[in-house]
Amino acid sequence: MPKLTYSANGFPGPSSPELSGGHTLDITWSELVWSAITVGRAGMRDVLQFGTYSGFEIIYRTALLYANLRETVCGHLSRSDAYDGLDPSEKGAVSYFLGLSASKLFAGRCLQVPWLLHLDVYRTQLNAVLKKGRSKPDLVGQDCSGNWIIIESKGRTNDFDEKALARAKKQSRRVRTISGSPPKFRLGVQSYFEEGHLRLAVVDPDHDGGAIDLPISPQMVNHEYYDPFRAWIEAGDSYRVAIEDRVFWVRREPSLDLTVGLEQARYKRVGKNETDIDQISGNPADHFVGSDGVLVELGPAWSNKVMALQPEERRR
Repeated sequence: MPKLTYSANGFPGPSSPELSGGHTLDITWSELVWSAITVGRAGMRDVLQFGTYSGFEIIYRTALLYANLRETVCGHLSRSDAYDGLDPSEKGAVSYFLGLSASKLFAGRCLQVPWLLHLDVYRTQLNAVLKKGRSKPDLVGQDCSGNWIIIESKGRTNDFDEKALARAKKQSRRVRTISGSPPKFRLGVQSYFEEGHLRLAVVDPDHDGGAIDLPISPQMVNHEYYDPFRAWIEAGDSYRVAIEDRVFWVRREPSLDLTVGLEQARYKRVGKNETDIDQISGNPADHFVGSDGVLVELGPAWSNKVMALQPEERRR
């Protein structure tokens, strides 16, 4: 089982024990894929809109994990040979993406934050507000109780960079309020590789927010977050499954041994009897259901044994 080690500092007391000091999370590849395909939700989808291209982005993000990470004998996540063979600019892009993915995993697991989006998703609505300063944090999200959080995420190919984390802390403090309320947390997060193993440093600066007041509503979060997954389902051969007593609309991507779905309550499809279930999946070996209602199911191509190999050695 993969592991993600992190250190957390600066959280206000009383906070849960997992928000202070060093800890190791036992995770699954499906949880990591869930983090990768749900964080941010901007970029390619924003340029090319929905439909087939939402599927391309989900596939692209999943493939980035498959190509650039491997699991060590001890369960740590390490860089693959494919990652090490990239040029510096390519490594920078991949390490940033890994940082975003790890930030989402931490937020989902330790802060109960299922929704985490790029501020750039709202640039049309927030253009005038964001002009108040050039630097801004990466991500804004809500926890299951409706509290807002801000995250500035940094990714590094090599060892921990204290200056980079200091910059992340500063950027996270740029936001004063969201919809009139101060964020519960303003986090600086850095992913890095220590002795080749992926690690995470998380800090919550003990300072008031800065100059930006963001008029972001929960309805805006819902629309931007879920539309790409609805489009993914619509663009291919989709069907319904029952997992853990919940019903999901899903679509499979055989080339990556990947199935991604959305809980039926989040996705309504006209023309089928809502009591009919196309397939009973039970509890697939490697699957993850986020509190956001997004399902990720992985097949044998993602087994721990296979993911211990370098990408070019993996055969199904």
